[in-house]
Amino acid sequence: MITELKPVRDFWKKMPSERHARIFLEAMIWPSGRHCPHCGSLSSTSIRGRSARPGLYQCGERECRLQFKVTTKTPMHAAKLDLRIWIAAIFLVLTSSKGISPVVMARILGVNQKTAWKLGHAIRELMDDREAVSARLAGVAEVDEAYVGRAPRFKKGVKNKRGRGTGKPMVLVAADRNGQAKATLVPNAQGATLGPIMKEWIDPSSALMTDSNTAYRKIGRSFASHHTVTHGKRQYSQPSKRAHINTVEAVNSQAQRALNGVYHRLGRQHLKRYPDEILWRWNHRQQEVKVRNQKTSSGTKKIATTVWKLIPVVEQMRGMLCCAVGRQIRRTPSWGLHWP
Repeated sequence: MITELKPVRDFWKKMPSERHARIFLEAMIWPSGRHCPHCGSLSSTSIRGRSARPGLYQCGERECRLQFKVTTKTPMHAAKLDLRIWIAAIFLVLTSSKGISPVVMARILGVNQKTAWKLGHAIRELMDDREAVSARLAGVAEVDEAYVGRAPRFKKGVKNKRGRGTGKPMVLVAADRNGQAKATLVPNAQGATLGPIMKEWIDPSSALMTDSNTAYRKIGRSFASHHTVTHGKRQYSQPSKRAHINTVEAVNSQAQRALNGVYHRLGRQHLKRYPDEILWRWNHRQQEVKVRNQKTSSGTKKIATTVWKLIPVVEQMRGMLCCAVGRQIRRTPSWGLHWP
């Protein structure tokens, strides 16, 4: 069993054939044993023979009896690419700091740009936490809105509005100070829209930190405490109350860096999947303490610094692929995407 993949050459060393890649995916997608994606039965048999496709199984239930593979009813369903290309694409997305463009992915993997574009969206589909596997935010939770999309074109004599006055899509972002975050697209910044989402995301015993948006005042009564900072008055923290929203703004800055440096434009149709990728990278980190020696006039002292590092790639793949069944993504006749 492959436990770690670090350099790209590990793929061809540890997976010399597509059969090895299929065994790797079976261990990831079926961690508790092979099951039928059509009916969920644990009874199945392997179909063998000269004309049988590799890795083909048949359900053992009399009412089902359908055939399936490890990629059936997943984003890799009916894909004709080598499975090692899929695993390499997942590796590239997980190890990139701000994401990877389909142009660069196509150049590395040796596929065309349209194929790489679909691969990227299929991987983001796996990163969607629709099963609510991650726990609710707890402790100190910070909430803020972000407006993402393409920068408006310059026009002489036209002043483009910023913040809530802009026409860009709005994303509600919440993050606690333990390293977890959540985000979703919302139509507006009204309390009736934001309240139910925040109550679902955040534990009621948490301390809520927001900006001075009046919509948060009533929502804040549902939590243990509520503190605000007023950016319009150049107030960015209240040290006595440990009140600030720097953590959630750091999450927002990840989206802006990805937009400016990698994707350049996030269309409204597919925008909802890009926050899933950014949050996946944020949520799958672990703390590491580094100790270094510093020389001073009185001698040498040790300084401990806490840094955040991504968890191993194989562990991330295991968390992604265990929920892959049921997440299909297909091509449309016009080379778009649709979800069966």
